[in-house]
Amino acid sequence: MDVLIVDDSPVIRQLLRHIIEEGGMRVIGEASNGAEALRSIAKRKPDVITMDIHMPVMDGLEASRRIMEEYPTPIVVVTASYSLGDAVTAMQVLEAGAITVTPKPQGPGHPDYERDAESLVRTIRLISEVKVVRRYRREEKRVASRPPPSVGLDQDHEGIQPGVIAIGASTGGPVALKELLHGMSRDTPCPVLVVQHISPGFLTSFCEWLNQVSALPVSIGEFGERAERGRVYLAPDGCHMEVDRSCRISLVNGNRDETLCPSVSHLFSSVAKNFGRNAVVVLLSGMGRDGAAEMAELHRLGALTIAQDPATVVVNGMPGEAVKLGAARHVLSPLRIAALLNELPVQSCV
Repeated sequence: MDVLIVDDSPVIRQLLRHIIEEGGMRVIGEASNGAEALRSIAKRKPDVITMDIHMPVMDGLEASRRIMEEYPTPIVVVTASYSLGDAVTAMQVLEAGAITVTPKPQGPGHPDYERDAESLVRTIRLISEVKVVRRYRREEKRVASRPPPSVGLDQDHEGIQPGVIAIGASTGGPVALKELLHGMSRDTPCPVLVVQHISPGFLTSFCEWLNQVSALPVSIGEFGERAERGRVYLAPDGCHMEVDRSCRISLVNGNRDETLCPSVSHLFSSVAKNFGRNAVVVLLSGMGRDGAAEMAELHRLGALTIAQDPATVVVNGMPGEAVKLGAARHVLSPLRIAALLNELPVQSCV
């Protein structure tokens, strides 16, 4: 696998090269800014690009836009910045077509070095399998302005009394979730609880990014907080999120060794226990199978279960697994999921 490193720091480029090559991959080039990256991509055609955000001449946001328009290639944003403004920019790079964002690894000698290095190598290998498509900015704007098409509840769910909407997402999920929330009505009849796998340090900016387009207020869930109708609650970093029958949020500390924390499975399990058929659950783009088995159980209980259409996902792991298990009653694009959710009857949390 051939990797192009784009970063304006020679020290960081050297560190990333060492980690990538130790991970069994080949670094075919380095670029100190986006303009250099574009020239290198045209010649070398890498399988994956690691992209910094702040660089001279051309930054990571503009470079990612140009790459996805001219040389569609999987991009992983590797950044050291955790400031709100910079992390919001990282979200914008995802919207421009990058697959995921991850923090820069600590250097050798740091207690987290091995873990960070392994995570980066794993991420690069995983996104190398993603089939990216060319981006057309004008077409994207035109599509985004269309009202969500009507879907309509099926006969089995016409009388549903929704107590909670639970959403799970991972790689590729931020953009899908943004599109979904953009299409949802402010009259959504129950609370919306979300587990989005995202690198630690980016959740606050992710929340702010979603609030820019969502008619529903988006916040990070707090322990003991009662989730209210028409609001969206994101699971915090490092905590599993649960909800009880009265829509009271509980947070459970995760173990350092856990691969997924928060996990979609944890949220869906609590939803199945406390809401059963009066739940609505959604799986958006993401690697792996987190939440799929629990969605199957919710489907068995009669809940309204929805998976993102594979034609619209970045990674069809989680929603695809749900479809394989027969767990998804509907398979829809984010806009059509929004349209379906807008058909739900008003019902306060039970």
